[in-house]
Amino acid sequence: KVALWIESNTGDKPLTFLDHRIRCGDSLVGVFNLATLGQGIPDGAFKPLSGDDRDAVRSVKKRNRNERSGQRDLFDAAGELEKLSQSSQAIEAISDNSPAEVRKKRESFAESRKASNWLRTFEAANLWTAAFFQWFQPQQRAITTAAVADRLANEAPASRAIEVAHAIAQRQRFFHWHLEFPEVFAEGGFDVVLCNPPWEIIELEEQEFFASRDPEIARAPNKAARQRLIGELPQRNPALWQEYQQTLHDIDATRKFLRASGRFPFTARGRVNNYSVFSELLSQLLRPNGRAGVVVPTGIATDATNQEFFSHLVESGRLVSLYDFDNRAKLFPAVISLQKFC
Repeated sequence: KVALWIESNTGDKPLTFLDHRIRCGDSLVGVFNLATLGQGIPDGAFKPLSGDDRDAVRSVKKRNRNERSGQRDLFDAAGELEKLSQSSQAIEAISDNSPAEVRKKRESFAESRKASNWLRTFEAANLWTAAFFQWFQPQQRAITTAAVADRLANEAPASRAIEVAHAIAQRQRFFHWHLEFPEVFAEGGFDVVLCNPPWEIIELEEQEFFASRDPEIARAPNKAARQRLIGELPQRNPALWQEYQQTLHDIDATRKFLRASGRFPFTARGRVNNYSVFSELLSQLLRPNGRAGVVVPTGIATDATNQEFFSHLVESGRLVSLYDFDNRAKLFPAVISLQKFC
């Protein structure tokens, strides 16, 4: 915001209100299309991860399937998006010509996030997404389709479900695109998207994780020595052990979400790489005549795990151009010279 203010500042006018335009979160994790909420939580959310009780998972999965098959989709996603868009446009229509108008715009934006329809849809989206990240333990009530359906119907689901979903959403920084930019998606999407996503497999880098938390583990001479030190954490540093277990669970749950949520049908395969799913996200964010520009490894066009996505781009006529390079000229100084990118 400061950078934009510096670039665009006009001496006789106050600093522009930007909070409704600059949003922060994990753009890969959250509800993308609001219509998803009316369809219930998919079975894939109930795949057990390390530390989950498998009997509890089986029981919850069966209950969720029954709830999903018994529900009727009465949620008007298109109508909800239109109402949210109108609210957003009303805020944008307030000018920034005086400090009083900027304050009015800020207050109107804050009030819009407390409105019953926005809060209802936001909490339902958090419940739906949190189902993929929750732990499954005996005698513990899990988030299922009924909680989402109750919230959409303006009925209060179990308070613990809302609390769990809110805590996970805060930790994972869920980002629900149609709720953050309803006026954009009411018009079909963005005109332009630019991105340089991370080029890395979605997994925990133990040396990086422990570098600031326990340097002795990070500096271990090999993996066996590192695992031995990690195995001593429950006695030596229980709090760090719990943080490590939670981080492992969150990363596993992120991979589960990417594969099972339905958001990334073409690229969430094998050892999921960030650049692949980000590339698919960009294609979803655009309006029909919009353009995206992205710098990614050439594997987006050549790797087996990306072949269906790349074929989709070509066959649907969406690929405008692809320029392939290697890095011998060191355009990217920190990247090895033989790295191919496009």
